[in-house]
Amino acid sequence: MKDVKAFMEQAFPKFEEMLEGDIIDLFFLYVQSDKELMKSYLDTVADIGDLREVNRQIALAISRKIQLSGNGVRNYSPKSSLIQSYSELGKKE
Repeated sequence: MKDVKAFMEQAFPKFEEMLEGDIIDLFFLYVQSDKELMKSYLDTVADIGDLREVNRQIALAISRKIQLSGNGVRNYSPKSSLIQSYSELGKKE
């Protein structure tokens, strides 16, 4: 059974080099552009059964992994088709 932690352990190392711009949107764009990661993501969503919860946990894992926090801005125009909106992240003070 897939879980978000296992998915993040697979996906995040490949992503760490691309930490510019709107990181949550960028991460999901990266996942959808990689056939293997996309399959793993979809398997994770299917196993957990709640798309929003998976995406929320992914966003939290990203913010913890690179020590970013929400800047209070919600973006409702993501480029990724895997999400409908995301909280923009900035460096922790």
